[in-house]
Amino acid sequence: MSKAKSRLRNACLALVVASASWTGMIAPTHAAPSDDYTWKSVVTGGGGGFVPGIIFNEKEKNLINARTDIGGAYRWDAANESWIPLTDSVGWEDWNKNGVDALATDPVDPNRVYIATGTYTNSWDKQNGQIMRSTDRGNTWQTTKLPFKVGGNMPGRSMGERLVIDPNKNNILFFGARSGNGLWKSSDYGATWSKVSSFPNPGTYVQDPSNEYTSDIVGLAWITFDKKTGSDSKATQTIYAGVADKKQSVYRSADGGTT
Repeated sequence: MSKAKSRLRNACLALVVASASWTGMIAPTHAAPSDDYTWKSVVTGGGGGFVPGIIFNEKEKNLINARTDIGGAYRWDAANESWIPLTDSVGWEDWNKNGVDALATDPVDPNRVYIATGTYTNSWDKQNGQIMRSTDRGNTWQTTKLPFKVGGNMPGRSMGERLVIDPNKNNILFFGARSGNGLWKSSDYGATWSKVSSFPNPGTYVQDPSNEYTSDIVGLAWITFDKKTGSDSKATQTIYAGVADKKQSVYRSADGGTT
């Protein structure tokens, strides 16, 4: 197995806004400092596909997960410098669970991890998507079916994380859907979900309407919290959401997603 060494830096993006509702904003662009890197191959042991997201747990060092578009999800094994597959239990009939469109690792309880699965939002995948949740770092899973499809292998899969956990009150999760299905929220650790009716824009951007694969709405591409606007066991109040929309792409809530 090849071993990879890399240096990672955190980047901060400041969004200056003035409204106290789901208000559309234009995000500033900042150039990241350049640095020299040495790149080598890393073996995951998966069945192929791209790795659109690598997600670090905020509380526990070296707790790292990776999601792939058609090859499932993985957890980093620091001791052996290898990746542990988390979705090998997926069989032929539920193959669409190998498409992981988003992954969230809990910043309060590191044992909890969630994945939004489903491979295509077009006719190639006959099944709706699901939110899968684990309380043992992905060794076992419980599943909640969604009333729409999820596209782990659809356009826009590397734009950000559309499934997130409130860093102050971790029973609360948000999920940004594709296909015009908008923003969804869970208040019971991902067991049940309801649509956030106040969110104003499910997205309009379509990569190419003439092709079945690229003709669907990309939707909400990422969600993030301003942790300092909440406290232990008190829900975070300021939330940002990024939508694939050329006219209005960044939205803000200052009341926990109510408006």
